[in-house]
Amino acid sequence: MRISLTRAVAGTAIAAVAVLAAAGTASATTTPPPPPAPTTLSISAASSTIALGHRDTISGTLLTGTTPVAKRVVWLDRVSSTGKLIAAQARLTDKAGDVNYVVAPKATVTYELVFKGSPKYAAASSATLTVTVTAPVRLPTALSIVESKTSIHPGGRDTISGTLVSGKVALAKKLVWLYRVTVKGTLIPVQVELTGPAGKVHFVVKPKVTSAYALAFKGDAKYAATHSGVVIVVVK
Repeated sequence: MRISLTRAVAGTAIAAVAVLAAAGTASATTTPPPPPAPTTLSISAASSTIALGHRDTISGTLLTGTTPVAKRVVWLDRVSSTGKLIAAQARLTDKAGDVNYVVAPKATVTYELVFKGSPKYAAASSATLTVTVTAPVRLPTALSIVESKTSIHPGGRDTISGTLVSGKVALAKKLVWLYRVTVKGTLIPVQVELTGPAGKVHFVVKPKVTSAYALAFKGDAKYAATHSGVVIVVVK
């Protein structure tokens, strides 16, 4: 009985050694995973120059060789003045490896696209691309000014009027400011009104002493700012 048990134990030990040896051989011959495939990332803009307040589209294509890399996250980074990359947006590439971003920068800016890589694909960065932002080209304007009276008595009233135009076009529903002009030329806001259908605006004033007035339009996205001349209401 002892002899049989000993043989059984010995047989088990031999089998275990054989299994371990086989496992070691298999482990030693396992093929390592292939390295990530190299990738390239392009960058382009719909327009290299845009007016302030307008939009642009930044595009890129992620490839490995000539094959598109789909469903991968690509970052749109803004390049700071010190060269630091600041993440702005992230998008997934489509089946063609393409990615698009809509941007509306408030000043000239440089962009770069970045793919951070994956176990299957190596990381890649695009070249840098600068979008120049220019001041909008606004239409010129003109603003007249006139007083209904050249002088008034103390406690009396006068009306200051003006007409806002751009060329021959009257500008309606635009804010026009009435300013009092000090002897040092400082403009002190008094009132603000919207121009009417004919571009006209009216202000009623009651100065206690002789005062100078001017009108001003501060401009908007389409029309440039302008100001009138100066009128003096004499109080006597």
